[in-house]
Amino acid sequence: MNRRKFLQAGMMSAAIGSMPELSQHMEGMGLKGPIPSSRQGEGSRGITDTSMSPHVKCRSVDMNSVHWTDGFWSERFDLCRRVIIPSMWSVLQIPNNAASYRNFLKAAGLEKGRSETAFFGDGDFYKWLESVAHMYAATRDEQLNKQADEVIAVISKAQESDGYISTPIQLNGLPRWSNIQHHELYNMGHLMTCACIHYRATGKTSLLDVATKSANYLYGVFQPRPPHLAHFGFDPSQIMGLVEMYRTTRDRRYLELAGIFVTNRGSQPRGTDWNQDHVPLRSETRAVGHAVCGPYLYCGAADVYAETGERALWEALDRIREDAVQRKMYVTGGIGSIHRGISERGDYVAEAFGRDYQLPNRTAYSESCANIANAMWNWRMLAATGDAKYTDIMERVFYNSMLSGKSLSGEATFYTNVLSRDGADQPLLSQSTLERWVKTAPNSPIKGVGRAYCCPTNFVRTMASLHEYVYGLSDARLWVHLFGGNTLEAEWPDGSALRVTQETQYPWDGKIRLRVEKSGINEFAIMLRIPGWCENASLSINGETATGTPTPGSYFEVRRRWSEGNTVDIEFPMPVQFIKANPLVESDRNQVAVMRGPLVYCLESPDLSAAIQVSDVAVSAQTKFTARFDKSILGGVTVLEGEALILPGPSKTESLYGIQSTSGMKKVAVRLIPYYAWANRGISHMAVWLPFVA
Repeated sequence: MNRRKFLQAGMMSAAIGSMPELSQHMEGMGLKGPIPSSRQGEGSRGITDTSMSPHVKCRSVDMNSVHWTDGFWSERFDLCRRVIIPSMWSVLQIPNNAASYRNFLKAAGLEKGRSETAFFGDGDFYKWLESVAHMYAATRDEQLNKQADEVIAVISKAQESDGYISTPIQLNGLPRWSNIQHHELYNMGHLMTCACIHYRATGKTSLLDVATKSANYLYGVFQPRPPHLAHFGFDPSQIMGLVEMYRTTRDRRYLELAGIFVTNRGSQPRGTDWNQDHVPLRSETRAVGHAVCGPYLYCGAADVYAETGERALWEALDRIREDAVQRKMYVTGGIGSIHRGISERGDYVAEAFGRDYQLPNRTAYSESCANIANAMWNWRMLAATGDAKYTDIMERVFYNSMLSGKSLSGEATFYTNVLSRDGADQPLLSQSTLERWVKTAPNSPIKGVGRAYCCPTNFVRTMASLHEYVYGLSDARLWVHLFGGNTLEAEWPDGSALRVTQETQYPWDGKIRLRVEKSGINEFAIMLRIPGWCENASLSINGETATGTPTPGSYFEVRRRWSEGNTVDIEFPMPVQFIKANPLVESDRNQVAVMRGPLVYCLESPDLSAAIQVSDVAVSAQTKFTARFDKSILGGVTVLEGEALILPGPSKTESLYGIQSTSGMKKVAVRLIPYYAWANRGISHMAVWLPFVA
C-alpha cells in the first residue's frame, strides 16, 4: 500500500471512529474536535511521535536526525550493529528459546510443530525487530532492510484473518483471552510499537498493515469493555502501542481504546497490586506490583495524557513517580527490589516494587527490563514538562542499571542487577545468576535463568535508539538532554535546516562543545541540561562567559541570534562524590556509594588481593580517590584509585557477632570500577555500598 492509499485508509478508519456512539465516550476523554484527515508534514518520525501531541512541551526529533560520531555511546552503538543484533538473530532461530522466529514460521505454515517458547516470546521478538528498524533508520544498511522485509512477510502470513496474532496460542490450540499470563496484549502491543517504528524508518506499510488489523481486532474485543476482560493487560505494552498507532494513522479509535485500557485498571473487583489494578489508576498513590508492568502502564498513561491533557491522569502519574523515585529506586536507577512478597494492601506480588525504603542489595531484583522501563517512563514525563529531573533519571539508568545488564562483549545478559554479590557462595533467587547468560543452542543451559528473553531484546532496541533521546525540539528551542559525540540535523517547524555538532568524551570527562553549523532561524534558545549531580557548571559562548548561574537539575537557557560556527563550551566538574541513602533504607545505613559524574562505581574482587574480601573494605572522610582513565581494562574505563580501610572484626568463618574496633585499622590500596562493567572478569565479589567509618 502506498502512502496516499494508506492515508485514505486512515481517513476511512477515522470516519468510523467519529461515529456518534463513539463521540460521547471520546468527549469524556477530552477528545472533542474534528479528526485530522492526514499527517501534517513529513517530520513525524520520532521514537515517540509527539509532533502533533497537544500536551507536550518538548518534542522528539526524527529517528535519523542524530548520528553518533565518537566516544562512549558511539562505541556501544557500533557494538550493537556489529555484534548484538546479529547474535540475537542467531539465538532467535532456536525453537525452544523463550522468543523464537520459528514460531512465526510455524504459524505461517512454513514449518510444522507446536510452540516451545514463553507466552510472551512474540513481544520479545518484535523488540528485536524494532532494533533493526532503528538501526536501519540511522545507517541505511540495506541488508537490514531486506532482512526486515523477509521477516515481516512471514509475520503477515502468521496472522489470523480477523487480525489476531499470538503464536503460542495459535500453535498450541489454546483459547483466546483465557489466561492473563498468556500475554496476548503484551505481544500485540509490541507489534504495534514495532510497526510504527518500522513505518517511520522505511516508509513501508507492510508491518503497519499487520498492526492495523490487530488494533482493529482489539478494538472489537475490548471497546465494549466486557467485565470479564477488565483485568487483562498484564505487562500492558498495548497502551503505548495503541497511542503510537493513533499518532501514525490518526485513527482515533486507537486512542480511545488506549484510554479504555487505562480506565479498566481497578475498575472491577478482585484486582491485585501485582497487576496494578487493585485500585483505579487515577486514585493510585503508590508504585506497586510488577516493576515492568507498572512502568509500562505509566508510560501508556503518559502517552494518553500527551494527547488528552487529562489532569487527573497526570496527577496520578506524578504521585506514583514521586513514590518510586523517592522511596523505591536504587542509586543505579534500578527499580523492583523484591523477587516475591506481599504488598502493603495484602496482595501477592513478584518481580516487584518493595515497600517504602525496602532496597536490599544482595537480593535486588532490579530487572533489566524494569530499569529500561523506568527510563521510558521518565522520557514521557520529560516530554510533557521539559523538567530536567526526569532526564536525570534517564541518564542514571542508561549509564548504570541498563548497561550493567549487558556484558562488554555484547553477547551475554543479566536479568537481575544486584548491587552486592558474594561470589559463588551466594544463594541465588529466581532469575539471578552468577554470570551473565547467553543461549547459543537448543539445549545449552541458561545457568539458572527461567525461560525469558525479554531483557536482551529490550536492551538492543534501547541501545539501537539511544541517539533519538539526545535532543528535543520545540518552537525556537533546541533541548540538549544527553551528552556524547554526535551530529544533529533537523528542521524547525518552518522547514529551515538546523545542524549542530557535539564533541565530548563524556562520561569520562565533563567538557562538552556544541557547534552551530546551520541555525535555520536567526534566533532560538539552546536549552542545556545541567545534571542534578553537578555543582559549579560553567558555560561560555564563543569563548565568553555566559551570563546567569547554571542550576543543578535544570535546563539553562542560552537564547541569541546564532551564526554558523558559533560555539557553546560547557564544563561539568566531576569530583568523586560519596552518596548516602535515606536512613530509613536499612540496607544502606552507615554506608556510602561512590559516584563520579553520572556513573555509579563499585568495588570488585579482581581489584583486591586474595587475602582481602570486598566486605572487609571501608572508606572514611579522609579517603581520597583519584580518577584515571585506564584503556587496558574493561574496554577502557575511568577507574578511581585511593586508600581505603580494612575493618577488623570477626571473619565470615568465625562467629556471628564480635566487637568492632576502629583503632589500628590498616590501609589498603583499592581501585573502583564503573558499576556497569562488573562481572566481566569471571565470577566475583562486588559491592556498590561500602561501610563508612567516621
